Amino acid sequence: MHHIRKTQTGFTLTEMAIVIVLGGILLAAGLMAGRGQISRAQAQDVVQIVGDLQTASASFKQRYGYLPGDLPTPGTVLSGAVAGTGPGVTNGNGRIEGAVSATGIATATGEIAVAPQQLYLAGLIGKIGTDATQYLQTKFGPVHLRTNVAASTATAYVTAYPSVANVIVLYNLPCEVVSEVEAALDDGGFQTGRARSSVPTCVAGATVPRYWVPL
Repeated sequence: MHHIRKTQTGFTLTEMAIVIVLGGILLAAGLMAGRGQISRAQAQDVVQIVGDLQTASASFKQRYGYLPGDLPTPGTVLSGAVAGTGPGVTNGNGRIEGAVSATGIATATGEIAVAPQQLYLAGLIGKIGTDATQYLQTKFGPVHLRTNVAASTATAYVTAYPSVANVIVLYNLPCEVVSEVEAALDDGGFQTGRARSSVPTCVAGATVPRYWVPL
C-alpha cells in the first residue's frame, strides 16, 4: 500500500517574518524617496522666489535709483505707492529698514513692509498677498527684504560681510528644504558662506527660524 505524502502549503512563521521585514524596508525607502522629491520641489520654489526678488530689486534700483521700500517719494513715480516710515527708517539711505518680529511679522508702515508693494506696483513681481505685514510668503512662512543687521541675520554675518547691505530673509523653512536650497545657492553649510541659517544644524522634521541670502 502506497502512502501519499501531503505537500506543505502556505508560509512558515519565519518566511512570513522575512516578508514583513522586507516589506517594511521597501515601504520606508519609498517614503524617504517621496519625501526627498517633495523637498527638492519645494526647494526649487524657494530658489525661484529668491532669484525673482534679486532680479526685481536690481531692476527697480536701475529704474528709480533706489531699492524697493527705500524710495523717498514713491508716490511721484508709482501710483498708489507709499514711502516707508517709522522708528529707525531713513528713506534713500540704501537700506531697507523697519521692525520685524521673530516670526517674520513686519510693522506695516516700515520700508520692509512696503518694499514688496513697490515691486508689485512697478510690475516687477507678479503678485503679493493682502496682509501688509507679510506681503510675500512661501508655503512655510513670510519672506522679507531687510537690511543686514544683527536682528535680521547675525552679528557674525554682519562682521563677515559688511558689504552686504540688504538680504532676503525666509522664515520657518523645513530643514530638508534649507539643505536643498543651500546646495543650490551656496556652499551647503548652514552657517558658512554668503547664504546662512539662524541655527548651526538641523534635524529632519524641524524648521529653521530664519534663512537669508544676499539681496
